[in-house]
Amino acid sequence: MFDIADHLGELRSWPTNRLVSRRDELIGVQRQARLEELAIVRVLDERGRIDPSVGEQGESARAVRDKVETARRLESLPKIAAAAYDGALSPEQLREVTKFADEGSDAEWARRAPNVAPGELARMARNASKPTTEDSRQRYDARELRMWWTPNKGMLHLRGQLPSVMGATLEATITKLTEQMKPPKGQAWDSFEHRAADALLQLCEQPETKDETPTLAPQPVLHVSVPQHGPAEIAGIPIADSVLEQLRAIATIEPVLVDDDGVAVAIGKRFSVLSPKMIRAVLLRDGCCRYGVCRSRRGLQVHHLRPRSWGGTDEIANLVAVCTRHHRMLVPHGRCAVVGNPNRPDGLGTVHVDDLTPEEQHQVGLPPRRAGPTTA
Repeated sequence: MFDIADHLGELRSWPTNRLVSRRDELIGVQRQARLEELAIVRVLDERGRIDPSVGEQGESARAVRDKVETARRLESLPKIAAAAYDGALSPEQLREVTKFADEGSDAEWARRAPNVAPGELARMARNASKPTTEDSRQRYDARELRMWWTPNKGMLHLRGQLPSVMGATLEATITKLTEQMKPPKGQAWDSFEHRAADALLQLCEQPETKDETPTLAPQPVLHVSVPQHGPAEIAGIPIADSVLEQLRAIATIEPVLVDDDGVAVAIGKRFSVLSPKMIRAVLLRDGCCRYGVCRSRRGLQVHHLRPRSWGGTDEIANLVAVCTRHHRMLVPHGRCAVVGNPNRPDGLGTVHVDDLTPEEQHQVGLPPRRAGPTTA
């Protein structure tokens, strides 16, 4: 029987170079065995003997599913398979590179992938296809924030997840507040984690006011990576065109041109599509959110009744003030549309895209022969 204590005792007597050499040897053996297992998995999969929806051999269903999918893709990637068998690719690198490599790029990625970190390969895999509006809706529907106490420690725990734009906005806001928390002169800096917790609490301690003056939502500065091929990214996450369109109206965007390896090659000028003068004009005219019966006056944004990608303009007759929560529900990203005349106090209505009349479809610019909004 294997005795870990005895084995460690023996290894501690080895010189370092022998330990390094033995470890490299074992990694090579493991990677060869991994490829042989994947080949077996492929054949068993063909024979219907593996169910990727359940775990087996002490592995989770996700781990089994990853193996099956990798094995299926490897059959058409012989160069990558050979590189992995020779020990050039880790299991993580192999899993990610097979998600986007094809027969035409097999040899190229067999050569390049061993020198690319798994995280970067994962980013390339995410960018292999452009997210759709439906993908973005599913991300939004998966948002969550959970809180629970551990009474014996007197601590509140937080756990959650936010989709691309919401996550990038929260990150940028917390980071900005954290960086502003400088220590008194002569004192040491507190940790970033401590200051970030203080920044979160600071957001919760905004003074209450009875002032009914309409206010705009904070306009975050978002760095949008623009690759030469593939979709734009925020924080390394590819985003749908419909999301990017909404950002053009509610955020200040700093475009960053990146090469195929994700390295920045040029940084563009920060810009906001709507001028401050136009935004003030919309705010003065509307004074509140004009989505349905909502009349919120705080945290307003400007929405294009007819999205620019559907032929809309930046004229005030095509613009309306809405609150942040309802803006996400509107076309082209959402499933509702504000229709009518924004220059009349009672001139607007909110309609689900499936219930739009032909005249309203024409006003919104809904693409023809589609039951709902599409990627902008």
